[in-house]
Amino acid sequence: WQVRTHPRRVHIEILDETGTVDRLTYEDLDRGARAVAAGLQHRGVLPGETVVLMLPTGRDYFVSFFGALRAGAVPVPIYPPARLAELEDHLRRHTGILRNAQAAHLIAPPEALAVARLLRSRVETLRAIDTAGELAATGGRLVAPEAQADDLAFLQYTSGSTGNPKGVMLTHANLLANIRAMGAAVAAGPQDVFVSWLPLYHDMGLIGAWLGMLAHSARLVVFSPLQF
Repeated sequence: WQVRTHPRRVHIEILDETGTVDRLTYEDLDRGARAVAAGLQHRGVLPGETVVLMLPTGRDYFVSFFGALRAGAVPVPIYPPARLAELEDHLRRHTGILRNAQAAHLIAPPEALAVARLLRSRVETLRAIDTAGELAATGGRLVAPEAQADDLAFLQYTSGSTGNPKGVMLTHANLLANIRAMGAAVAAGPQDVFVSWLPLYHDMGLIGAWLGMLAHSARLVVFSPLQF
């Protein structure tokens, strides 16, 4: 609906550590997501399979999340490694998540491909690893399945701070009920601007900030939690 109604309206402004702004319109998001989705299908990802997003805040995350959805797959957001000192804990925690999610594909930034390959060696179901750019460059043809309200939209994993991370299954209907309730409570609308540094693997950063603003036609100004 957003693409049909106002394709060139700015949807997201992404601030990097230098203060540079990368603006993403609804048309940009749609075009990028379609390219990633076609790439995933070209790589053999089937509807209902899980695609793990180990991506920082940025354009690649947004197009990859919707790219997985457009391909009929189930996105699983996890956080990328922030510091070398935390690498062992990162691998242990995320190996458990990828095994539990039966991850079929992993999308990672170029700088984290070495970590992604280590994860692949530990997860039997993980068939392939790509960057968003590699997927978009395949030039495949997208055959987008139609989503239903009760279909699984994505898997949200708990932080694991008090035990092993647990996957929460969220349907499209779950997400829309949550987004509509929050929007009604704050009277959200297209005149609003939501500024967020919350991580996009966290429910408030992903659902409250991004998907909420997408549904209510408001602008999202976002930067990374590490930058904050």
